[in-house]
Amino acid sequence: MNNVVMYNIDWTLLISLVLIGLGVILFYLKINMKICEPNEILIFSGKKRKLKSGEVVGYRIIRGGMGLRTPILEKVSRLSLSSIPLSIKIEDALSNGMIPINLAAIAHVKIASREGNGLENAVERLLGKSSTEIETIARSTVEGILRGVLATFTPEEANYRRIDFEKNVYDKAKGELANLGFTLDSVKIEELNDTQGYLEAVGRQRNAMVQRDARIKEAESEAEAKIVEATSKKKAADVEFQSQVAIEEFEAGFRNRKAQLKEKTHTIEAVAEYASKIEELKQQDTLEGIKMNVNMKKFNAEIVIPAEAEKKASEMKAIGKASFLKEQGVAMADAVKKMRAEWENGESKELFMLHILPNIVESVSKVIGDNLKVDKLVVMGNGGIPSHVGDVTSSVITFLEQIKCATGIDLTNIVGDKKSLPMKKELD
Repeated sequence: MNNVVMYNIDWTLLISLVLIGLGVILFYLKINMKICEPNEILIFSGKKRKLKSGEVVGYRIIRGGMGLRTPILEKVSRLSLSSIPLSIKIEDALSNGMIPINLAAIAHVKIASREGNGLENAVERLLGKSSTEIETIARSTVEGILRGVLATFTPEEANYRRIDFEKNVYDKAKGELANLGFTLDSVKIEELNDTQGYLEAVGRQRNAMVQRDARIKEAESEAEAKIVEATSKKKAADVEFQSQVAIEEFEAGFRNRKAQLKEKTHTIEAVAEYASKIEELKQQDTLEGIKMNVNMKKFNAEIVIPAEAEKKASEMKAIGKASFLKEQGVAMADAVKKMRAEWENGESKELFMLHILPNIVESVSKVIGDNLKVDKLVVMGNGGIPSHVGDVTSSVITFLEQIKCATGIDLTNIVGDKKSLPMKKELD
């Protein structure tokens, strides 16, 4: 029981400590967390830091956002960046020529908001001052610059050249105010007058000059109008005369132009007719050329090309015949070589003689037939072989012996060794 109670007391203490811690943190943040509005800057003074230029300062600046102040070590100050309107009225300010001028102007300035553009000067010179004091500093500075610039202008120049006057004031005041920590937005001259009537006198003088110039211009305009009227009448007469002359010249030119056009028309017609004839001749010439070309092609197709083809065929036939004769000669040469080799070996002599034997017999028979004519055969004697038959037989035997002596081939032995039928087939 006691253990349960102690457990609950521990949780309660823990939650209480957490809540107290959160409260302390929130209280610390509320006191030390500083929020910077968009139209102001916060300066945390106390801690040192180094600027981009290398200079060490004892403050840090926040422009917009928030920053946490270190308790005891830092102090927070604010500077407003809102525009400060300065309504400036200057009396009896001396202009160029020692003429006193009353001047009314309005300027808009604000505290510099960027480092390098005068913010460091604002922190050093304006921190801790009230808005009235800051406005007084800016007003006195701009007023002094206005007086200085006005001293370089005459009243007429300051009045009629206000843009140049305002530009000079702006250029001089911008640098002076930057040194004090201000930024000049604009400066305008609202009023410029004097108590001695100088500007009024100048105005009357200028008004008189303007009226004089106006009268002169009016007289000049009337004179110019009369001159212009007379000139216009003269120009009108000249124009009328020139118009009449132009009409006459136009009519003459028209007639001349008409004659030229007529002549040109005849010329063009003649040229066209001549050109037509020339074109016709060209067409005929072209047609003749086409006909000649066709006849040439026909001649080539009917005569030249067949002749060339026949010539080429003859050349091919001649080449083929020459090739055939060449091959036949080569074959015959090879055959002669083989026959010679066989003849030298003695293997084909007998075959050759058997091959030419019928021709020899035919030749001998023809000789005998031509020289021996038998009209009537009478057998006389004792019944033996007649003498003229013996003469023929002896002639044959003599012929065979002569062949044997000339060639070394004995035909009687060859004929005796071979049978008639096989020899006939071999010879065939």
